[in-house]
Amino acid sequence: MTEPAVEDKRITLEEAAKKIPDGAHIAWGGFGYQRPPEALAMELIRQHKRGLRVYTCGSEHDLDILVGAEACLELEIAFFAIEALGLAPNLRRRAKEGKVKFEDYSNLAMALRFLGGALNVPFMPIRHLAGSDMMTKTRLRKDKAKTITCPFTGEPITLVPSVQADFGVICAQKVDLEGNTRIFGIKGEDNEIARSAKTTIVFAEKIITNEQIRRNPDLTTIPGLYVDYVVEVPFGSWPMQVYGVYDYDLPHLQMYMEQCQDEEGWQRYLKEWILDVESHDGLLKKIGVKRLRQLRAHRQYGY
Repeated sequence: MTEPAVEDKRITLEEAAKKIPDGAHIAWGGFGYQRPPEALAMELIRQHKRGLRVYTCGSEHDLDILVGAEACLELEIAFFAIEALGLAPNLRRRAKEGKVKFEDYSNLAMALRFLGGALNVPFMPIRHLAGSDMMTKTRLRKDKAKTITCPFTGEPITLVPSVQADFGVICAQKVDLEGNTRIFGIKGEDNEIARSAKTTIVFAEKIITNEQIRRNPDLTTIPGLYVDYVVEVPFGSWPMQVYGVYDYDLPHLQMYMEQCQDEEGWQRYLKEWILDVESHDGLLKKIGVKRLRQLRAHRQYGY
């Protein structure tokens, strides 16, 4: 009996971005500084995508550049800032201009919305949001949340709609050709996103062999049957971090926050760091080997 051939799901970063059409709904993986799809965000901007709607529990620089470039102006989200450095400058400016619209959920509510999508149920019951203005203040959807009487207890319960986005985009440390994915450290909602999205793309720091996956199958976070495409993108979350691989680039983020407080500064950043480099490989050359080595994680700490 022979083993079935390993399916090769590899595509390039450019091909992955081309598969995402204008107006697509995207479940955005990672959380905060950890494993955001930065390289994809930059490539979507280079390809001049428009009308995207993003669903996420917590994103930072990656979504701020998408909003600044006006590729994404609709968000269903629980958190959006540059953590300890301050509020996201492009989001604030686009909101003041009336260009960006977002639905604000709690982190738990968004996480359960992805879980509902993974379970293939239309909504999830939760025990919070009720009594807060999150229930009544809406910009994108009339069905943001509803309160019903529980048919079993007779008590009020809040329902939030499940998310089954057109695309789920996830960054990971390792993946094989079939899409079997290993995520170390904080996983956020990536497992649920992969199971709920109609098409899932994994962007990995390294592609490993199927034999390596089989030697330690318990390390597989997302089985390949939930993954449609895989992309090998070293430093694909820069200037943010990937646990066990590299730390976030704090000086760059500080520069970004200072420079992008006004539109002129953002346009300079957009040109220099995204449009003029033409590709992810070009970006890595611009950052330089010396700086990339400095960001490599210390084995004992993971960062």
